[in-house]
Amino acid sequence: MLYGILRGVSYFLQIIGYAMWIYCICSWVLSPFNKVMRFLGRIVDPVLRPVRNVMFRIFPRMPIDISPIIAGALLNLVNSLMWRVYFMLAL
Repeated sequence: MLYGILRGVSYFLQIIGYAMWIYCICSWVLSPFNKVMRFLGRIVDPVLRPVRNVMFRIFPRMPIDISPIIAGALLNLVNSLMWRVYFMLAL
């Protein structure tokens, strides 16, 4: 049962990660007022906003927003740690 829940959480984290990269790529081409951008923004902003806040406090004059790279790495880290803890407890 726990395996199924963790698998669902893992899929959810992957979907958020893919949505984040699609949002970043679309931001180069589409207007921020586009329906697709607004939809993806609602999905991705809760993940990117805290990372952006920390990044802009540490580097207030950074010309490039690298928060999607950091957020993607954090999503992968959470996913990896979740599975490691599960397999440690399962043995």
